[in-house]
Amino acid sequence: MATITRTDRLILVPLNVEHVDEAHQIYSDTRLWEHRPQARHKDLRETREIIKRTNDSWNQKDLGPWGVYLRERPAEFVGVGGVELVDGKVWDLKYRLRPDLWGNGYATEISNAATTATKRIDDSLPLTARVTTNHPASYHILEKLGLSPVWEGRRIGTENDPNEPNVRIYADRPLSDEVLELLKNRP
Repeated sequence: MATITRTDRLILVPLNVEHVDEAHQIYSDTRLWEHRPQARHKDLRETREIIKRTNDSWNQKDLGPWGVYLRERPAEFVGVGGVELVDGKVWDLKYRLRPDLWGNGYATEISNAATTATKRIDDSLPLTARVTTNHPASYHILEKLGLSPVWEGRRIGTENDPNEPNVRIYADRPLSDEVLELLKNRP
């Protein structure tokens, strides 16, 4: 049964469709997507679909992305973060936070909580993350977590899109070719 997780400064609750309006404010914010504007959500349906997709992770392993709130102001939504189980083969770390709260260490705090949870739930699966190479703040967080780059290139299907930046895949261990292909093909 999915439970609420608390860190020093955050409350992490299992993300579900009840969070769609708050999550959409994050996913549709143009400041969040400066490094990859074509990925910005333009309507609520996109946000609802991503939440539904990530709920499979909660159903399979009782761990998935969280809706993130401040402990000192529990009604204040910070963003979305945590891990998603991808095809039962790999944990994929992610975080999308309100731009006005960047630089406070919240992404690191969420990532540490997610890393701890994956080790407790199923440490046999690799922990991975994907980040665009034009977003150094995010990949510095991954490197602090001990993840290493295992692949860099273009997302499958975007090789000829000049607006699509390169992606770097990080992992806590070497990945099979099958898992690399799976991650390269994820939106």
